[in-house]
Amino acid sequence: MEEFLYCQPCDLRSASCSACCGMYNWKNCSREMVREVLEFQTEQFLRSHRTEADLFMLKKEISAKRPEILFPVIYNCEFMGFIDRDRKKVGCLLHPSLNNGKNLRWISHHGKETCDESRCTAYFYLRDAEALLVAETVDDWYLYGLCVTDLDLVKEFFNITSVMLSDNVNAEKVRSRENLKEIFQQYLLLKERWKFSRNGNRFGKYVFKQQNYLIHRIDYASLSANPSRFDKIFNSLGSEFKNKSELIEAEELLEQIFQRFAENF
Repeated sequence: MEEFLYCQPCDLRSASCSACCGMYNWKNCSREMVREVLEFQTEQFLRSHRTEADLFMLKKEISAKRPEILFPVIYNCEFMGFIDRDRKKVGCLLHPSLNNGKNLRWISHHGKETCDESRCTAYFYLRDAEALLVAETVDDWYLYGLCVTDLDLVKEFFNITSVMLSDNVNAEKVRSRENLKEIFQQYLLLKERWKFSRNGNRFGKYVFKQQNYLIHRIDYASLSANPSRFDKIFNSLGSEFKNKSELIEAEELLEQIFQRFAENF
């Protein structure tokens, strides 16, 4: 049986991911910024002759013209880009499928073996059905990767709805119902539109200090509030609340989504 690839889950869809290649590893990262980076890298690659000298020069030129990197310990590959004519799918420009069967990944920072064989944490903690649901729900080159690599965001949706409904809510059940998929989509769209995500130097729940990943913790005591049942989701969305009123508003926004799901289940 052919392996289900989380980074390229659907041949005919735009859902695709290059998170492991550093696609989101920029300070104040936005869709527009990432598109500019990928467009530039793609154009430079397509104009090259793809010889060894060309590729080494390309790495040097691209590295000199990129935005500021968020987490220095994560490498931002010069050869991630748009891999289709319509510029709707992201991936590896060095992949054999784009180079007449030649695997050019030996030129990459991590090397051919690592790029060919590595698997992100989503492979180990998500089920294929969950990743496929995300792909079908957010058929988008930018948002899919943000969501499928955010394990807490995906898993907490099923955990919370299962408790609310006293039932085993899983990806298969959601995939079978268009109305439930629409609500799940509304939930995932928060990853890009969340009004309480204010810190451009965070990536979801992670903050980087002194060469270390740290998990951000919401200081509920300073808000005169108890820890929220949506805490994992809030951190996944990069939440930083100024006061208790904002926390309450955020809880109400999520509550509306989960209540709507429960009513339609």
